Amino acid sequence: MRPRFAVTLLMFAACTTSAACGPQDAGARTKAVARKVRPLSKVETPADLGERALAHVVNVVAFGDRYAGQPGWRKQLDYIAAAIEKCGLRAEHDGWTEPKENLFFENLSVTIPGSRQERIVLAAHHDTKRTQGHDDPAHNFAFAGANDGGSGIGLLLAMLPALQAHKGAATIQLLFLDGEESLDWDWNHAARALFGSKRFVKAHRDALLVGSEKPIVAMVLLDMVGRADLHLQEETYSTAELREILWSAAVACGHQQHFFAASNGAEDDHKPFLDAGIPAVDLIDLEGNPTWHKPTDTVANLSAASLQQVGEVVLTMLPEIERQYLPNRAPIR
Repeated sequence: MRPRFAVTLLMFAACTTSAACGPQDAGARTKAVARKVRPLSKVETPADLGERALAHVVNVVAFGDRYAGQPGWRKQLDYIAAAIEKCGLRAEHDGWTEPKENLFFENLSVTIPGSRQERIVLAAHHDTKRTQGHDDPAHNFAFAGANDGGSGIGLLLAMLPALQAHKGAATIQLLFLDGEESLDWDWNHAARALFGSKRFVKAHRDALLVGSEKPIVAMVLLDMVGRADLHLQEETYSTAELREILWSAAVACGHQQHFFAASNGAEDDHKPFLDAGIPAVDLIDLEGNPTWHKPTDTVANLSAASLQQVGEVVLTMLPEIERQYLPNRAPIR
C-alpha cells in the first residue's frame, strides 16, 4: 500500500504534526476532540483471540519470503487452507497468471453462510513485500512481513471460529488477497500492485451483471494491525459511515486510544472495492510506523494484545454494518 501524503490530525489536540504523533508519543494521545459515537454494544470475544492470532503469524513468518514464485508463498497458502478446513469449511482458490508480469497469483477465500446471501467481506493481503532484486541495494534485505501481511492473516484465521458463531443475517466472506504489494519498490499509482483485489472486484461485478451473486454490501480490510504500539489511522479514502462505525466500535470496546490519532489516505486493497461503489474501510497502522517495509517488521515488534483489541473492534462492528447496509434494515438474530 502507499500513503497519501496529505496529513491532518483530527483526534488529539496535543498533536500538531505527523512527527508529534509518532508511535512512541503516547502522551500526545490524551486530549480527544469530540466525534460522533453510535451507541454500540461490545460483542463478546474469546479472551485468547490475540494469542491465537499471533501464533498464526509466527507460523507463516517461518515460511520466509511469501510473494509470488517463492516457496514460502505456496506454504503459506496451504497453511491458510488447512486452517480453514480444520474449522469444517471449504477453502476456495482462485489462481491466475498475469500476462504482463508472467506471474502466477492466487486469492483464497472462505464463505460463512448467513440467513441472507448479501455479503460482508473481511479481507487481508497474504503476500509480502518483494525485498530482493531491486536496483537500489537499500531495498534488498531479509523481510519477515510479520505486521505487513502476517498480522491480517493471523487475525482473520483466529476470528474464524467466532465468525462461525456469529448470529447475524449477512453471509461473511474471509478473503486472502494476493499481489497487494507493488512489484516495483515504488508504488507508481498501483500500476504493478493490488492484483488480487482488482481481479476479485472485476469477477464480482461480472457476476452481478448475470445475476449469479448477491451484492457485497461492505468490505473491511485488515492491513498492519498487530504492532505492539498500535495506532490505526483514520484512513480517509474509506467510506465515512464505516469510519464512524469503526470509531464507535473502538469506543464501545474501550480501545479508542489506539485509533484515529492521525488521518491520512492509503491506496490499499479497499480501493478497487470503493471504485466499484462498494462501501469499504481500511484498518491500517501506516502513518508514522517505523517498521513499514523495514527489516524490523518482525514478530518481536507485534503484540497479542494489539491483535486482541482489533479483533474485538471488528466483531463489534459487524452487527452495526448489517443494520446500516443490509437492504430493508433486516433485524439481527
